[in-house]
Amino acid sequence: MSDDDQHIKTNVHPDAPMHKGEHFTIPHPPPQDQQQNKSKPIPETGWNAPVPSKDGGADEPDFMNKPPYTWKSEGNKFVAAYTTQCWCGNVAFEFHGSPLDAKHCHCRQCQALHGAPFQWAVIFPKTSVRLIKNKDDSLHFFSTEKKQDVHYVPCKVSCDQCRSPLFDEGRNTVLAYPGSFKFKNKKVPADFQPTSHIFYGQRVMDVPDGIPKWSGHKAQSELLQEMSMDEGTMPKYKGKRKRSCEGITGEGSIRRCHAE
Repeated sequence: MSDDDQHIKTNVHPDAPMHKGEHFTIPHPPPQDQQQNKSKPIPETGWNAPVPSKDGGADEPDFMNKPPYTWKSEGNKFVAAYTTQCWCGNVAFEFHGSPLDAKHCHCRQCQALHGAPFQWAVIFPKTSVRLIKNKDDSLHFFSTEKKQDVHYVPCKVSCDQCRSPLFDEGRNTVLAYPGSFKFKNKKVPADFQPTSHIFYGQRVMDVPDGIPKWSGHKAQSELLQEMSMDEGTMPKYKGKRKRSCEGITGEGSIRRCHAE
């Protein structure tokens, strides 16, 4: 089997159009290293009421005593697999099971709110998340819709002391940030490794990692090539540059090289 046969083709997806360009053919990880995009069932964690704030907004009564905050699991079915905490340690959560999916988001909002080129997030059901520490009432909410520090779903959850972002609370799920997770041996589990890049059309840097790149939402938009020669997208130098050199050879000589 040839080397090419052992690699999947870039941005392959049977139901989506593909944008082809000069960087379309790039080596990628073999198929066995690719995450399968199969839907996962919602685990039973001992919450038998409707999902809190599933309609969004700020109308959920007593939300702090419901998922994904402080709540009791009936039958002790909630089994913590992971813990996460803010940088100062005032706020901590625990998570049941494994993520439903993982992704990188390149939208402008994520860039601005995270102060980074893109966001890395994993998706958990709300009923698989529980608050276990809130020292000095440090839990902080921010609504991007209201642009106020209020619990208005969807909203961003962080620590009011160190300002570490912890997760986004959605209507049915939580988008948690793996950077705050305490992984065993500091190794990232396979389920936390992204299966896609979304809103890649708004990116500020190219990421040739072999993972499908969607112009908008996953499986609902066009697949894009991984790299572009467009100005304003990092890295500044894309690919190999030819170099020419001139000078005098020999002992004590000065040799000058420059990029063409």
